[in-house]
Amino acid sequence: MEELWISLPALAPDYSGVCSAMFDLGGMSVIHDASGCTGNYTGYDEPRWYGSNSMVYCSGLREIDAVLGRDDKLIANILKTAEYTNPRCFSLIGSPVPMVIGSDMKGIAKELENSTGIPSFGFSTNGLGLYNKGVSEAVLTVIKRFLKPSEEKLDRSINVIGTTPLDFSANSNAEDLYKALSDHGYKVIGKLMMGASIEQIENLTMAQVNLVVTESGLDAAIYLYKEYGIPYVVGMLTGNDNELFELIEKTRADKKCRVLGITEPESTGSQKESPQDISVNDTLEKVFIVGEQVLGNSIRYAINRRCPQITVVVGTMTGLRKEIAKECDLDIPGEESLVKLMESGNYRVIVGDPLLGDVLTDDLKLVEMPHVALSSKLYWNKAVHFIGREMDDIVKKIISFYDSDK
Repeated sequence: MEELWISLPALAPDYSGVCSAMFDLGGMSVIHDASGCTGNYTGYDEPRWYGSNSMVYCSGLREIDAVLGRDDKLIANILKTAEYTNPRCFSLIGSPVPMVIGSDMKGIAKELENSTGIPSFGFSTNGLGLYNKGVSEAVLTVIKRFLKPSEEKLDRSINVIGTTPLDFSANSNAEDLYKALSDHGYKVIGKLMMGASIEQIENLTMAQVNLVVTESGLDAAIYLYKEYGIPYVVGMLTGNDNELFELIEKTRADKKCRVLGITEPESTGSQKESPQDISVNDTLEKVFIVGEQVLGNSIRYAINRRCPQITVVVGTMTGLRKEIAKECDLDIPGEESLVKLMESGNYRVIVGDPLLGDVLTDDLKLVEMPHVALSSKLYWNKAVHFIGREMDDIVKKIISFYDSDK
């Protein structure tokens, strides 16, 4: 029953994650479907779509095409469209029907590239995976294809990996982050993937450090570390806190990878208990953050810097990454598990999307932080600005619930 969503909508799927990642590259993205999945992405998973010039198309898959396997028709239609659009690359993106009939998306992409000479990518997405996996696959794929290794390193240079409107919305969060880095003297080389370009990806190895701001950027950062020795810091600026810059400077100096609030827990000023001493059944749990894991970690860090006695648990429904988690953090496989956690009596405050209110028990307080991947256009115009006063006010509000218990 874990896959059954009754009160909450399902999270954005993998094909939306791929489309989101490829959005700014100047390429043509073609979702191979009958138009339902394309409409789902453009209408509900992409706040940048309205008024944009990004080339996202539907293949117009019909029953007879599925029966006959007309890959040649798909390729011909793409070639005809490309005559008018001049894309810098092609992305062929799968949906449930191509999965069922066994379409070879990578093979079709190879044929397309052989015909045009234009870089082409095939993604075997099927709508059953989640958006973060689609973003991660797309980022890794374009890095491996376009990266041009260089021995040159620019002083105080940085790549930002993991920006996606499904987590960041389209309310200037990404631009605020790039500006904050620039204001602190860093040169942002790669913006992956909000504001990305092929030229940026070519020059990624000129950076001294990678900043991973969502879990969907972690695999790419690990790849760049293993293959090219670029260390990474995992975390996001929240409110007016600047401690993340300290981690970036340490990593620039010693080339060691770090996770905000995890790698060096003593820097948070939090309690000295080791993570294994904290049980999810313990009454210490006061705050439960449900959402994207890296952003959840960063909000926890901001809370514990101000009020170290509050225990904060981060839970995610997109697959918990143990390497960037505390032992008390939780992998939430579905709505049923989420409801059980909310009914456990371990938490006083829940931080997450407004739709969580539909499954909230009466004794819990909800601090709303819209998550586009969950509530889509219902709340994406009310998305929180991570940097600045708005997030500081949210942290203060969370702490105020704890203070009222004293």
